Amino acid sequence: MTTQKNPLSVQLAIKTPAIQESLTQIIKGLDGFTLQKGNDAARIDVLVLEIGSNPASEFETIRALLQENVVGTLFLTSAKTTSDILLPALRAGAKEFFSQPIDPGEVISAFQKVKAESLVKNQPGEKPLILGRIFSVLGAKGGVGTTTFAVNLATSIQALDPEKLVALIDMNRLVGEVPLFLDLQTDTNWEEIGKNFSRLDAAYLQSAMTHHSSGVYVLPAPSRFETEAHLPADSLFQIVKAMRQFFDYIIIDGGMVFDDNLCKIFAESERVYLVSILSLPCIINVRKLQESILTTGGVTDGKLRIIANRFEKKAQISLTEANKIIGTDISTTIPNDYQLTMEAINNGKTIAEISASSSVAKAYEKLAESVVESANKRPRGIFSWFR
Repeated sequence: MTTQKNPLSVQLAIKTPAIQESLTQIIKGLDGFTLQKGNDAARIDVLVLEIGSNPASEFETIRALLQENVVGTLFLTSAKTTSDILLPALRAGAKEFFSQPIDPGEVISAFQKVKAESLVKNQPGEKPLILGRIFSVLGAKGGVGTTTFAVNLATSIQALDPEKLVALIDMNRLVGEVPLFLDLQTDTNWEEIGKNFSRLDAAYLQSAMTHHSSGVYVLPAPSRFETEAHLPADSLFQIVKAMRQFFDYIIIDGGMVFDDNLCKIFAESERVYLVSILSLPCIINVRKLQESILTTGGVTDGKLRIIANRFEKKAQISLTEANKIIGTDISTTIPNDYQLTMEAINNGKTIAEISASSSVAKAYEKLAESVVESANKRPRGIFSWFR
């Protein structure tokens, strides 16, 4: 029988004393696991968390814990087993949900499964897998510059962090223009990769995706609208989720289609950028989309960032007026330089390639700096997430 050379660390975040005692006794009797006594571990292999009086906030924390790779496997427990607890728990990333009172057999089975998976996957001395970060882009309307934003954000991130792998995925079915904006000839799209999902590894992805001179790997959308019908409904979400194992940054050009795939991707995203211009129709759309994203997209206010593209200080609608209509602050402005932007698009180049010293290029560079800075922060002690 294969033995666990290094015991898997287990942390209990339990509020009910009787449940704490019950789980403690069960886990102490398991081979291959060790209970953590302190609260400052940088990473925990298994966290058992009891859902309290504020589930929504705790589910958001859970998503962040898993995204930051601070927790390997998450188990949840709660006195309530209603659908408003169970479904969000599973969507947040919980592997198992223990009902109360605790069933020892259920707990033992769940932990044995984790141990078996660890023995298969983890080689001695292997570092924990750090998942790549997703940054999604959605347009308030057509023609606001969503693809321009996604392309220049991706290439600016790559320029600032050249040792990392950056992927740019075009979700604009039928009208996807990312290859055109980068003057690329592409052979493979995400439909083809979806058909070969069982082959999805780093070597296959890098050979299938188109490599731009900036270093960014591009995955175009299918060129025919009906092609997605040949794939499972959440195929694109599963592709993006799998790609996090191989790429450090994944930029999603969502166009202006807010569907189930994008909704799931938003929930996994580090940030969601909602791109608009300061026109009344766009600002009203931003307000509507913002409500939808926050209520159905699994996104919190801290993740959603509103971008004012083609910004002019003397616009008819000021930033202050736009903020009042939207109900929240516009986080970033990209200056208006129509001639420069069109020159870049028509030549299949980035803004920085045409004029690295321009105010537009500097705006993208500043935005990319914030992305790279947040991605390179050291992980915190696990319990700092709950303080």
